[in-house]
Amino acid sequence: MAKYNLDWQETDVQLIEAMLLATGGEGGASLQNVLLMIDAVGGDVPSLQEVEQGLEKLMAVNYVRVHKNKLSLSPQFMQEYEAIAGAENEQEELQKLLKTKELTAEGMDEPKILLKKYKVRNYYQAYLEQFGG
Repeated sequence: MAKYNLDWQETDVQLIEAMLLATGGEGGASLQNVLLMIDAVGGDVPSLQEVEQGLEKLMAVNYVRVHKNKLSLSPQFMQEYEAIAGAENEQEELQKLLKTKELTAEGMDEPKILLKKYKVRNYYQAYLEQFGG
């Protein structure tokens, strides 16, 4: 069995925040656009490994989907996000929301396969080549 990072990290919150910005909560966004949002908001783009692990975790809890080479937020996430949207410290509330979701090694297998098909590494490399890192 592969080893997975089963703890929520700050990077995971950055990814979901960036997806909210990149998609406006609707539709999908390319990984490059999500990384641009992280860069614009925080200035530091996570490593490829952090991005892969974060997306695996967010997909494992059904918060993020991959469809037609775009990343999108699930209706389930959007419904749960409504309760905290506009909170004084939204980032902290997002972190609390993620921590209510249990991660299991079994739940991480399928997202890992889907992300390999999505070619995260290629999109990440294309981002670095286009925008630097």
